[in-house]
Amino acid sequence: MSKNNNELNKAGRSFFSMFRRLFVQDKLPKNILEEEALRTPGKTILYNLLRKKLFIVGCVGFILMLLFTYGGSLINPVDLHYNEFTHSNLPPSTNFLNYPSVMNNTNIVKISSGISFSVGLDDKGNLYMWGTEPNLLLPNVSGYIFDVPQEVRNAHIIDVEVGSKHVVALDDQGNFYGWGHLSHGKTEMPSMIAMYYEGPFATKVVQMHASGNWTALLGDDGYIELWGSLQSESSFRDLLTHNNIIAFASGDNNMALLYRNGTVGVSGLMGTEFFENIPPELTDGSVTIVDIVATNRNVLALDDQGGLHLWGSAEHRLDILPDITGTPIHISAGYKNFVVVTDDGSVIVWGSNELGQLNKPSNLEGTVKVFVDYFQFYAMDENGRVVGAWGNQGYLFGTDHLGRDIFSRLMHGGIISIQVGVIAAIIGTLIGTAVGLISGFTGKWVDHVLMRFTDVIGALPFLPIVVTLGYIMGNDASQEVRVYTISIVIGVLSWSGLARLVRAQLLLEREKDFVLAARALGIKQRNIMIRHVLPTVVNFIIVSFTLAFASGMLTEAALSFLGFGVREPTPSWGNMLTTAQESAVIQHYWWRWIIPALFVVTTAFSINLIGDALRDAMDPKASER
Repeated sequence: MSKNNNELNKAGRSFFSMFRRLFVQDKLPKNILEEEALRTPGKTILYNLLRKKLFIVGCVGFILMLLFTYGGSLINPVDLHYNEFTHSNLPPSTNFLNYPSVMNNTNIVKISSGISFSVGLDDKGNLYMWGTEPNLLLPNVSGYIFDVPQEVRNAHIIDVEVGSKHVVALDDQGNFYGWGHLSHGKTEMPSMIAMYYEGPFATKVVQMHASGNWTALLGDDGYIELWGSLQSESSFRDLLTHNNIIAFASGDNNMALLYRNGTVGVSGLMGTEFFENIPPELTDGSVTIVDIVATNRNVLALDDQGGLHLWGSAEHRLDILPDITGTPIHISAGYKNFVVVTDDGSVIVWGSNELGQLNKPSNLEGTVKVFVDYFQFYAMDENGRVVGAWGNQGYLFGTDHLGRDIFSRLMHGGIISIQVGVIAAIIGTLIGTAVGLISGFTGKWVDHVLMRFTDVIGALPFLPIVVTLGYIMGNDASQEVRVYTISIVIGVLSWSGLARLVRAQLLLEREKDFVLAARALGIKQRNIMIRHVLPTVVNFIIVSFTLAFASGMLTEAALSFLGFGVREPTPSWGNMLTTAQESAVIQHYWWRWIIPALFVVTTAFSINLIGDALRDAMDPKASER
């Protein structure tokens, strides 16, 4: 009995020792684990992949790109037909609303904004500037906004106005200053006008205004003087007949004039919205207007009884007054918005919301006025403190030549580029795998025919075919048709390399014992190819798919760059690079080509890293290294 017990104990200890060696790996030396641990092929591939840092980098990069494009496009939809020419070619920045904190300790009497910057004026005559320098294309005729002249810094400024890319200011001695974009001479008062505002009998400036292409002054004699763009100056030629103006409001091409008797008139480019549907009570003296403001295409007037009067374009519903419960005490206007402040402290904003103009802060208590110009809003209290700022904060990746946000277009453009790469890779992989399997496994005359056909496909000139198809489709083809056509053409013409690779591998595999055994058992050739031979080349197919994916993306980018792929306004990473063909863009607007190029390169590089790692991981010898 004891002998049998000893044998059982030995057997138990032996079994336990084997179990411990197999499963309790943490107590075994690392080198023993690497030599003796048994893994399935799938676990071996995963183990080899996880050892490669470049594979991790590639996966992280590709996942981030997928989240940016597909996730970001859901969160941040884009209007393909939107453009804002006033914001063309702005550099990357998100500080348009970041006013200096020192302004909280001063009494701000005015804030005026340009397309990407703002200027504040306090009661002591000091100027404060913030935002981003607009990128100026012609430095030989342009100045920089933040290069404030020294004489301005030393002066006591009493008024300041900001155009799209220039600033004009007036000091307490009646001196006029201008700096920034110098086109059309809008920053320098002409000598014929300056003589009326200089000397002991000079006309006092009542109001200044700076537009995109011109500057205007209103004197206490009731006349408006304007200079800058010749087109604008000729449009306002009728101003010479008015000498009883006390205030004016302006868009790019028109002015609404407030006369001493409380009536309203219009000057500027005839046939535009300023001239249409003017309420008759504003011109016949039925009501007395005390204040007037204007967007680019609409006018809002306030009468002495707190009534509001509105006319102009119906765009953004700016011709319709919203519900206002209190009595208006202040009105102001941006480029596409109106603002009304009432006596109960309410701030009502309506109009466009393309750049967050309607997203005002919830807490604006104590607001008595709102300074707004273009797309920046600043709510002020009675002590001259900023109690809230909202509107356009800037563009993370800048804007293009049409003022469109590059960040948003990159999100949606990435979907097109990735979609083309996936479809082309799937088509090319399916055709290449099928041709390679049939050719390599069947052999004989089938092999010769298929390989010669593969040579013909490989010899076809890719670019001329795509260019020809582009002309055949013309401009009437939808973007969906273009995307799928490009994907199919890339896939159909890119499978020849994979077919040769699969065929070469099949020539090695088809004479092995497991294939001969399958034939001897009477298994059909189709089943042998799919169930027994195909798994031996699946590693090559997977790797080829990833590389074809990256190649398809780069091909789409190249075609769109040349103008034969996806066309505007639909974005793709390729057509966003199209303007890089212009030397001016390369020299001055680096964000318009470097940023899209980085997204193309990063995505393609990440996919290539994944493909290279898969190729090494699926190599049986990789686990032995």
